[in-house]
Amino acid sequence: MKFPSKLTFKASIFGLITICAHAEEKRIYQTDSLGNIQYNKPSFAVQKDGRIIQTDPIGNKQQYQIKGDKTYPVDSLGNIQYHKPQFKSK
Repeated sequence: MKFPSKLTFKASIFGLITICAHAEEKRIYQTDSLGNIQYNKPSFAVQKDGRIIQTDPIGNKQQYQIKGDKTYPVDSLGNIQYHKPQFKSK
């Protein structure tokens, strides 16, 4: 009986950690009228803490934070940028 190598074991553990990390957020994609995902348009990841991360097709990111009925843009450290436009949901 041959046991898996240490490298194979480490790679499988890394894969499990990667899957678990992505399971915490939901991804929202834009679709056309037929329901096809539009990969050339920005997508959004919604995290459990209320943070929304918008990612364009190139990989640039913009983060938002939901507080009450308002959505604020935040910097990469999570600080709310009150001087930038905010959105209000009804």
